[in-house]
Amino acid sequence: MTERLIIRLASKASQKNHWLIWSDSEDEIIASGEVDNAEQLNLLTEKAQQRTVICLLPGADVCIKDIAINGVFNRQMQQALPYLVEEELASDVETLHFSVIAKQSDLVYAAICEKQKISMWLSWLEAAQIRCRQFIPEGLALPATANGKWQAVQLDKQWIVRENQNIAWSCEPDMLDLLIGSKCEDDSVPQIESYSPYPGNGSGEWIELSPTLPMEILARGSKDNKTNLLTGEFKPKRESNKQLEKWRIPAILSVTLFIFLMLNLYMKNSQIEKETLLVKQHVETVYKQTFPLQNALKYARIKKKLKSMLIGLEGDVDSSFLSMLNELVPAFAENSQLKPSNIKFDSKKQEMRISASADNFQSFEKFNAALPKHFSVEQGPLNSNKDGVSGLLTIGIK
Repeated sequence: MTERLIIRLASKASQKNHWLIWSDSEDEIIASGEVDNAEQLNLLTEKAQQRTVICLLPGADVCIKDIAINGVFNRQMQQALPYLVEEELASDVETLHFSVIAKQSDLVYAAICEKQKISMWLSWLEAAQIRCRQFIPEGLALPATANGKWQAVQLDKQWIVRENQNIAWSCEPDMLDLLIGSKCEDDSVPQIESYSPYPGNGSGEWIELSPTLPMEILARGSKDNKTNLLTGEFKPKRESNKQLEKWRIPAILSVTLFIFLMLNLYMKNSQIEKETLLVKQHVETVYKQTFPLQNALKYARIKKKLKSMLIGLEGDVDSSFLSMLNELVPAFAENSQLKPSNIKFDSKKQEMRISASADNFQSFEKFNAALPKHFSVEQGPLNSNKDGVSGLLTIGIK
């Protein structure tokens, strides 16, 4: 994005929040202004859309300290960092959020802020539906210092001061002289380049630069600024693509339906394969019983064998045993419970006698009903025992 929305958050919900839209491609201000309180941040919701949002935190609420360390800075050192400066802080370290903003060989610079404050600012933005992934202490958005010169600008009733690359702070005008004096050593006087009119307090050597809108200076300084207090427990969650999120549920439903259909198809195919296997086994059994002198064959070879045998048959093939058997196969397939145990064929009478067994009487009735219409069936006595029902079927051509 070439445009950024910079919001300078206030210390309290009742105070003003300044904002500015900056175009990086045009290097100019698109719009700027302020909202009277935190509830009015929703006036910036539309402006925040399709723009990178950066929030500047009031320096009065963020303390930046340089902390001496021994050895390599690692995860254990970072966890112990709050307790190295515990005696210098007025608040319980458990209530404070520490973000390391820079490291040197024997020093680390940490920005310290109350957790309650960060939670408060985040709640303001959430209520306004504004997504922000970077919190920068406002002083570190001033121009980087050069030749030991400090940078300063006044925003409303706050002076924002940057001492060096990593140290910055803010205060009210009546505290400015006192704070500058407390930071001077050996009667040294810092040179302070100010973008706002000289306050006339007497501390420091002030150099007035061309007056510039404070928010413009801070907007320029926030570009490519790596400082961010949204770390640790406040680290933003990875933002998902809104368009992808929009289609997430339909995609899940589609995939679920596809899997269900594939599973259903698989189950149907499995059932068909089982039924087909059963029919093939029946065909193999019938072939073995009909041609006891022939070698047992698998179903795939039986078809080829029968074709070759049919070629050698004389007379009307439709009235032959094999033709009749072929027409009976569907009836056996539909009634898998009926199992033939013996098959005999009378070529003179063109009749087939089948000894069969089943689980119940209904299986015989279903088989008889499934026979082609041009066949007649004579059912002999049915015997019932503990293994099921057995009987003789005589099938001929009408």
